Amino acid sequence: MSFNAVIYTVIIDPLLSGLRRAAIDKIDPGSKVIDIACGPGTLAMQLAVKASSVTGIDLDANLISYAAERAAKRGIWNISFESRDASHLSVYHDAEFDIAVTSMAVHQFPEELALGILREMKRIAGKVIIADYNCPMPRGFSGSLAYGIERIAKGDHYRNFRNYMSRGGLQWFTSSSGLELTSEIIRGNGVFVVGVCK
Repeated sequence: MSFNAVIYTVIIDPLLSGLRRAAIDKIDPGSKVIDIACGPGTLAMQLAVKASSVTGIDLDANLISYAAERAAKRGIWNISFESRDASHLSVYHDAEFDIAVTSMAVHQFPEELALGILREMKRIAGKVIIADYNCPMPRGFSGSLAYGIERIAKGDHYRNFRNYMSRGGLQWFTSSSGLELTSEIIRGNGVFVVGVCK
């Protein structure tokens, strides 16, 4: 197991369980779903319970390999994982999927890259579900913890997070990419949001 896989499955995944449940609730049963920047595949495997098929993509080949092993061990056969750059979704046809999902990824990308990925998600799916940080972040322990975690990441990651927050978070990114935000669900004491778009 790679270091990234350990970090995701031991530290990050447990913190995001409520956020994943909120995203899964918005999946229509029997849908064909793509999970963009799927990491170790935790959300993708949970989506596979409701969806007819799930494709998980991530740039990190080690995480994709780990995700595929986890799915095989659990006997989840309506799922596939591909090592693919989220900024190059041209391999997928227009409206190839019913739903495109991404979780805790938009804030990590440089602005233009994030907008390009969201535009492509809109092109390849009829419905787009985005789970990420809420903006504004609540004051108090939960918000401070989220900022602290992002600060630890440093470098480009932290700069991109700060830009995401200063721009207005999910609402600005969806609007600027041509997506219509139709509903929002707030989770994690106001730290996270799940947006449903068309």
